[in-house]
Amino acid sequence: MRKEDVTHEYLKRHIREYVNRGDDISDETFKKIFEEIKHSRLIVAGNLSGDDISIATVKTPKGRVGLLFTDMDEYRKVFPDFEVEAHVHLFSVYKAFIEISEMAGYFINVAGEPFVLPREIIEMFEEIPVPDHCDDVAYTSKELKQLKDSIDNCELEEFIKNPQNAYDYEELFERISSSTLLTLMVCKNDLADIEENGVIRLDETHPQGSLFIEENCGIYTTVYTSEEKISDVDLPLNKFSQIIDFSYMVNFTLNSDFDGIIINPRSDNIVLSRDMLLDYSPIVEMLCFDARLNTTTLYMFPVEA
Repeated sequence: MRKEDVTHEYLKRHIREYVNRGDDISDETFKKIFEEIKHSRLIVAGNLSGDDISIATVKTPKGRVGLLFTDMDEYRKVFPDFEVEAHVHLFSVYKAFIEISEMAGYFINVAGEPFVLPREIIEMFEEIPVPDHCDDVAYTSKELKQLKDSIDNCELEEFIKNPQNAYDYEELFERISSSTLLTLMVCKNDLADIEENGVIRLDETHPQGSLFIEENCGIYTTVYTSEEKISDVDLPLNKFSQIIDFSYMVNFTLNSDFDGIIINPRSDNIVLSRDMLLDYSPIVEMLCFDARLNTTTLYMFPVEA
């Protein structure tokens, strides 16, 4: 994710409520902050990857505290000089750095509405999503095409159509774990000239495709149980399907500060809210993560009109 695209409006809202009320860590707002931070991509002045590790800190009575920021506007309040380089990392990286350093914690938005995240609280963070980028076990493009062509999610579709199952999220995620789901990519061009055996490789051709986002009383990523469901979405653009790892989509949705996920928009319209995804993210991570799907974002498949 580009640092210019980092927003964290939900996290900032919860911090504002927490700071203004002067609540303690037993407050419900702090729990929301806790969950948002676990799924955050915060900005830092410095770099925590590779051999050249550095991070901006300030001295406090309890020791050195690192500076983290929710967005570039907050970052520029402290570092207006563009020569100071900003980097974006998942919170799992910041937690790991605390574990190997002597820092007393982090300040979030120190020049705005500051939130102190002490070391002892960070050490309590568990079940933080950590992406697995091991390509050795990933499906090949041919295997992904075969997987896409053999999708049969009839049982999942019957489940989500039944109104009695509307709030049975554990069962929903159990069924998703044994399903193959798609998302929708859109592009102005048909890309037929770079298609090979029904597959478009994004890592080789770099077409200008983008993820379809549903904007209706919020901003939602979208998931589909079949290409037929994708066809229900009427758009003046060329449509392409992409196999997804559902746990990756949940983490992407939360990292991107979106309002949730919609399953089969324009047809079934099953809305999975942000709050619900935060509550159930450990279950999703446990049930729905599939390391073989970790390179699926490199491939698209044309969807017939």
